[in-house]
Amino acid sequence: MKFKEFATYLERLETTPKRLEITDIIGELIRKLGHEETPQAVYLSLGYLKAPFENRVFNMADRQVVKILQALTGENVPVLYAELGDLGSVAKTVLSKNIDNKYSVIEVYDKLMEIACVEGSGSVELKMKKTMTLLNSVDSLSAKFITRIILGTVRLGFTELTVVSALALISGDKKLAEKIERVYNEHPDIGLIAQRIKEDGIKGLNKIDIEPGVPVLSQKCQRVSGMEEAFKRIPNVWAEFKFDGTRVQLHMDRNKKAGDGAGTPDLFGESANKFLMKTYTRNLEETTHQYPDLLEAANKQIKADSVILDGEAIGFNKETGAFLPFQETIQRKRKHGVTEAAKNIPLKYFVFDILYLNGKSTTELPLRERKKILKKIVAAGDTVVVDEDMETESFEKLVEYFEIAKEKGLEGLIVKNPDDNYQAGARSYSWIKLKKADEKLLADSVDCVLLGYYHGKGVRSKFGIGGFLVGVMDKDNEVFKTVTKVGTGLTDEEWVKIKKLADKFKIKSVPKNVLIEKSLMPDVLIEPRIVLEIGADEISVSQNHTSGYALRFPRLIKFREDKNPTEATNLKEIELLFKKQRGRV
Repeated sequence: MKFKEFATYLERLETTPKRLEITDIIGELIRKLGHEETPQAVYLSLGYLKAPFENRVFNMADRQVVKILQALTGENVPVLYAELGDLGSVAKTVLSKNIDNKYSVIEVYDKLMEIACVEGSGSVELKMKKTMTLLNSVDSLSAKFITRIILGTVRLGFTELTVVSALALISGDKKLAEKIERVYNEHPDIGLIAQRIKEDGIKGLNKIDIEPGVPVLSQKCQRVSGMEEAFKRIPNVWAEFKFDGTRVQLHMDRNKKAGDGAGTPDLFGESANKFLMKTYTRNLEETTHQYPDLLEAANKQIKADSVILDGEAIGFNKETGAFLPFQETIQRKRKHGVTEAAKNIPLKYFVFDILYLNGKSTTELPLRERKKILKKIVAAGDTVVVDEDMETESFEKLVEYFEIAKEKGLEGLIVKNPDDNYQAGARSYSWIKLKKADEKLLADSVDCVLLGYYHGKGVRSKFGIGGFLVGVMDKDNEVFKTVTKVGTGLTDEEWVKIKKLADKFKIKSVPKNVLIEKSLMPDVLIEPRIVLEIGADEISVSQNHTSGYALRFPRLIKFREDKNPTEATNLKEIELLFKKQRGRV
């Protein structure tokens, strides 16, 4: 397919508000694509170059693209940018519409990958030069979307799950979406999945399996009203301590090379980078470089050729041994000064599950069997620790175990069904979280997505922010809907931090996948990328918020830099919390 034709599909997707029509257009596009170009086209339509866990980023700023467009056209690009609010639209406006763009999708993709891979001294200038050459040789509509891809602002209003629906559509049965999504949850590379279905139909999914180096979407916990409901849903409960750390998925394969060295840090002297060891967050971000101490310990303690482990990493005080709050543990999330951070904030990695062992997936095994395997392959040590557990049919013992968790200063318990398999990407009653917050009026805190902020007044004017608007996702429509404004309870440092984070994602207009009433419109709109944990006293019905609900007396609990927006609380969970709060469930 010529990139010019591909760009017309992107334009149709951008101007189509209806979810079913978007799915139909994606299906039409995939049908027209050749087998070889399908992954690249799917990635580009979603705004990235490769699957999220291995994605290349361009590291180009708006100001650099402004310079490129000015150099190419001589136009007053800053004025147009201020007027249109999007450099892609500016590129379409100022660049020639008459160029005969003969580039194919793969040719443009290769040029974009070449730009993204430029590194080292003089990389900024070389990236700009290559971008200028590419933009100067394509038609204006193609330039619009190439510019957005480079800046990470494609925002066509759909996600990988929409592509899943489109793939089910072209496979001839909408019910196949569940099967495709299940494969995606265990191997989240939607470009590869689309290619396999293009080549072999739905049976092509049989060629895709769990493998080290490809993160599995984490199983999530469901919410309940308290221990009584948890015990009703799982009479024979398996309880584990809930740590206030960061979810870490550890991959190791002693028979697989680490590739280009971007994986395993130099930990083992001469053996460094000879085999694959990687870590990932729950949002598929690779964090291998952040955990040299964890990888070194895993190399010594794990007695297996290849594994994928699921667990929680939490920092601790070297002198007292006490666990550190999440906001201190998350300081390990950095690109520089990693060794020093590892010394200052040592970690314990509490492993609670195994998803893969020596060439085979273990996700279909019941939890009690997975835990037996885990205890066999993890040797005793100070860093990698198999999480404690208790299995009981006694409600009183569950309450006692919850009290022990509180005495240890932990968040609470995770209650699991010991007979269930690992449900990648799912949020079900197979896992239930019981937090200390459950003793408050609102059963749990809510993970919300920042949608915008309001300018401060009075004493807060010095921060430039006096309140912010958050929302939750309506998963059925893939739209973020507002649920509360937050304006109190933050420290000066938190106000500074939230504005700094928010300003990285400022946008000029409300995105297609966000719904805000005019009366609540923020002074500054934010692309839905930042997750915040919000506490509240209760949930009430709201006529103003587009979710139909509002959080009363909301307050910021913490920044959830380990989560992405799709993992935040969704509208159905809010509805469920509301009903439980009213005693209707």
